[in-house]
Amino acid sequence: MAHISDQELIARSRSSARYVINHPQVAFVGLAAVLAWGIFGYASMPQRKDPDIPVRQCMIVTPWPGVEAARVEQLITRKIEHQVGLNARIDEIKSISRNGLSVVYGEVQEKGRFDVLKEFDDLKIKLDGIRDLPDGAGPIYFVKDFGDTAALMLTVASPRAGADEVASRAAEIRKAIEEARRGLPGGRAAVVLAHPAGMDPEILRRPAEMLRLSWVERNVGEGIQILQGSGFIALDLTTTRSEQDLRDELLSYAEENIRSDQVHPDLWVPIIVRNPEDTERLLASVAGDRYSYREMDNFTDVIERQLKLIALVSKVERVGVLDERVYLTYSQNRLAAYGLSPGAFLQALRQRNVTAAGGEVNSGGRNIAIIPAGEFRSVDELGSVAVGTAPGGAPIYIRDVAGIQREYESPAQYLNSYTRRTEGGGWVSTRAITLSVQMRKGEQIGIFGKQVDARIDQVKRLLPADLVLARTSDQPRQVTENIDLFMSSLWEAIVLVVVVSWLGFWSWRSAILMALAIPITLGLTFGMTYVLGIDLQQVSIASLIIALGLLVDVPVVSGDAIERAMGHGHERPVAAWLGPKKLFTTMMYATLTNIVAYLPFLMLTGDTGKFMYSLPIVITCSLIAAQIVAMTFVPLISRYLLKPKTVAPMELQRTTGYGKWYWRIGSWGIAHRKLCALASLSVLVVGFLFLKQLPQQFFPKDLQYLSYVDVWLPEDAPLETTAHASRKAERIIREVSEEYGREHKKQGGVLKSLTTFVGGGGPRFWLSATPEARQPNYAQIVVEVEDKHDTNHLVGPWQIALMAGVPEARIDVRQLETGKPIGIPVQIRLMGDDIPTLRAEAERLKAVFRKVPFALRIRDDWGIDSMQTVFTLDQDRASAAGVTARDLEASTAAAIDGFPVTTYREGDKQLQVMARLRMDERNVLTRLDDLYVYSSQDPRRVPLRQIATVEHRFEPARLRRFNQFLTRTVSCFPAPGRLPSEVLVAASADIEQFRSTLAPGVRMEIAGEHKEQVNGFVELTAVLAVSVLLIYVALVVQFKSAIKPVLVFAAIPYGMTGAVVSLWLMDAPFGFMAFLGVVSLVGVIVSHIIVLFDFIEEQREHGAPLEQALLDAGIQRLRPVMITVAATVLALFPLASHGGPLWEPLCYAQIGGLSIATFITLGLVPVLYAIAVRDLKWISWSHQEEEQVTVASETTQEV
Repeated sequence: MAHISDQELIARSRSSARYVINHPQVAFVGLAAVLAWGIFGYASMPQRKDPDIPVRQCMIVTPWPGVEAARVEQLITRKIEHQVGLNARIDEIKSISRNGLSVVYGEVQEKGRFDVLKEFDDLKIKLDGIRDLPDGAGPIYFVKDFGDTAALMLTVASPRAGADEVASRAAEIRKAIEEARRGLPGGRAAVVLAHPAGMDPEILRRPAEMLRLSWVERNVGEGIQILQGSGFIALDLTTTRSEQDLRDELLSYAEENIRSDQVHPDLWVPIIVRNPEDTERLLASVAGDRYSYREMDNFTDVIERQLKLIALVSKVERVGVLDERVYLTYSQNRLAAYGLSPGAFLQALRQRNVTAAGGEVNSGGRNIAIIPAGEFRSVDELGSVAVGTAPGGAPIYIRDVAGIQREYESPAQYLNSYTRRTEGGGWVSTRAITLSVQMRKGEQIGIFGKQVDARIDQVKRLLPADLVLARTSDQPRQVTENIDLFMSSLWEAIVLVVVVSWLGFWSWRSAILMALAIPITLGLTFGMTYVLGIDLQQVSIASLIIALGLLVDVPVVSGDAIERAMGHGHERPVAAWLGPKKLFTTMMYATLTNIVAYLPFLMLTGDTGKFMYSLPIVITCSLIAAQIVAMTFVPLISRYLLKPKTVAPMELQRTTGYGKWYWRIGSWGIAHRKLCALASLSVLVVGFLFLKQLPQQFFPKDLQYLSYVDVWLPEDAPLETTAHASRKAERIIREVSEEYGREHKKQGGVLKSLTTFVGGGGPRFWLSATPEARQPNYAQIVVEVEDKHDTNHLVGPWQIALMAGVPEARIDVRQLETGKPIGIPVQIRLMGDDIPTLRAEAERLKAVFRKVPFALRIRDDWGIDSMQTVFTLDQDRASAAGVTARDLEASTAAAIDGFPVTTYREGDKQLQVMARLRMDERNVLTRLDDLYVYSSQDPRRVPLRQIATVEHRFEPARLRRFNQFLTRTVSCFPAPGRLPSEVLVAASADIEQFRSTLAPGVRMEIAGEHKEQVNGFVELTAVLAVSVLLIYVALVVQFKSAIKPVLVFAAIPYGMTGAVVSLWLMDAPFGFMAFLGVVSLVGVIVSHIIVLFDFIEEQREHGAPLEQALLDAGIQRLRPVMITVAATVLALFPLASHGGPLWEPLCYAQIGGLSIATFITLGLVPVLYAIAVRDLKWISWSHQEEEQVTVASETTQEV
């Protein structure tokens, strides 16, 4: 590498630095343009919390009501999996077959560039080609927007009934009780049920009459009478029973005669009134929700339509809406008395309730539409439809054989509630409906949030003032907070860098130069990243902080060179461009080295690659920007700002200050170079030992206000049982949070709200929070705390308390994840074809994990078997009775669950009309044998007991498959304070023993975090290899030598050792981000050594002896290296402090690695260079070197 003299450069050089000095007005205009571009880019960049990672998963749902899981798996799931597997882009196929339902998930492969939506459209076409589903199965619902994530989750909740409403209703109840008791003896009690005033009174009239008859029979009381008014129904009786006895009697009757999931959801808790004067007090203690589900539906419909008017909103969906139905409740005995079957409802209503167009006629030059008036205009009209003819010829109307009620879907399939703190400090939980609001891609989420706020403020005028509207997942707030936090970290880092520059150079002028150069560089960076389509999110901002120390290096070197040029007597205009020009090649290669160290991160594939995509792009842009600024605006500013720097002769620098100590230590090291080299190997051994001690982790949990709780009950649990378990879980979460708040003296409480979804998962409010499909045995509780730093401390106590307090449920407290969604962290899949074999092998594997003391919540994903009732049809008797197996299936389903007969339309709403048995017959069928089976061919009917036998047996109620094989996954969670990798390491020997003894036909595969971590580390290793190779090629070109780059790389392992030790000291796991930090150290270390080697080469060209060249170069580079390293390290401190658990390991790795690498660069590299020259003879030096060794040694002694 030849160095041209200053005179030659001044005479011949043409460079950008010289141009801006000679044309300052052009340069200042360019500077203003760069700053304007940067401001525009920053203001226009789309904003989000995390990089946009499209979810590559779709969901296919196929119902087959009343069919067991095994048949669903064989006849539905396998067909759909086969069609999904025909798409070559589908990487994983997962399925769940449950009683009556098949759910298949298709996941498009991570690697490769293709349109996910196009692949989903191809799947839809293939699924539409399925024509051989069994009778009664389907339709196939294809959900391709399964991965859409809500930018905002708005929960609308009803308040409790207010004091005025309670007082008004209590007055009416009291009046009714007092009038009913007038003239009757004392000792009476009234069991009162309050309900919304608009509720159909007939819904409760018959159950109340049945209860009255039951209590008369059981001698619960005397003179029992039913009282009914607007908003209540009551049984008033004379009784000697206590209030608790009456409650027990009421509960006992409900359990025997009324399914809990069919209790009307608008009913308040019953009260028992003895003294009418206590009515208001008692009613206030059980006051229910003020607004009914119907009213909540109307309110949220208004909100939904208003939010859809916002341009930035792409989609709004509501969950928790309780659909209404019109029920025709019949008695099978009454139908039999008229010679009718339930199918008569279907035939009659379909003929009457028509919506077909009647055509058009032309009259008087106008087209007039003919509209048949066949639709029902009111629910009451249903009763006027004739379903048959009596023996005397009179028509039989529906109202003659069936009750007609408009009520909510019963049993409910999905419910939503919202729990929050009251003004008095207590807690209240009420019904809710949650709106999932999604933002259009490429927009600024902050603007989106403001527009939603403005629209909500407007729509509140159309809603009741006491309606609760809460943001239960608020990404605009989270993104704004995150960006503000990261930007503050960036500005803190800039301040630290400027302070380091001032202290290092001990010059306010140099500090101001840095303070001006950094914003200019950032402006240029923002402009470039905006053009490249990078979003403003945590990865891109953190990349700027990481790059800050790197981009400072070039302006520091440039400014130092300008000061040295001034010190050597050059005029300011000349020195301002001459200094950077002399070091242009060196700075360019240093910049190139850092770029090729980070740019290979673009090789990362899949979701991890998409998550980290902006990091190499932003860092590359910032390094290019720094190089441009160092060769343009730094010279421009330096011309007016910097002053000549007095440069002491090297002879003086060797004998004074830090140069004296560096020369003395360096001379000793070169003299004892072999000993130093061998001793340095101990550092690598220490690093290897520390690496063995570090636990491994893929990605850490996110630091957020939100977490969620999965509540699983056995597969056969009804929704009401699940709701009861979730209410217990809510209470425990509140109690544990209150206790934590008292222990930590948290003012205002710790817990903010609980949003509960029963019967399925809520909207996807976080990329990694995959919602569960609708199923009655599952509930999700979204937990929001006041301070996000408390989440990590509360998860463990919540989990322990919930496991003890809700033993009937399987409960998992889950933190939100960063990076790719993992789910349960420790998973091992067992795949095969035989269900009993898989069950046995899963039990053996669970026993392996039970040996690990810190492996908790060990389970498999099939759960326990459920009891099933099987009807075995006697074909001969059935044929004689004129019924078939299909008739049997249709009759049992119709009687128990009901069947649709038509649709009632009211405005834009469509209510399904269902026919089903009356509650008293539906719920007191102590023997299914009493059920009638109706023939589809003629009016005949036959009791079930005459044609079939009933058998009860236990069968798997849930079957899972993976990539078209039955798969039973055994999983567990690590104990609080432990990592998933530690669980697998502790069980690894037993797992391998288990693998070796697997039953024939069973395969084992480790999934979960381990699988993703192995894949991620393999890719990072490839990135490291490519980075090293590219840097090596660049160094070979720069040094014109294949040996010198090897010396450069010799310092890298020592930097990695520093990173490992730093991680160990900070108790941080070695995960993906830590590995990324270690990989990125390569470029930083090499760039410092490049400049050092450049000074060595310059000394060599001037004929300096080896030792003098090595140590003089070190003295000249000592301060710039220390300044840039200190700037880089200190710039990482704000990110480590505020960036959260995602960035901490990377920062710790780089801080430790750079700190150690600095001493290696300045201390060990000269020693290794001397070994390469003197001992290994890899690098030749001038023949005069040996003659001058003695002179150098004498100089050392004088020092």
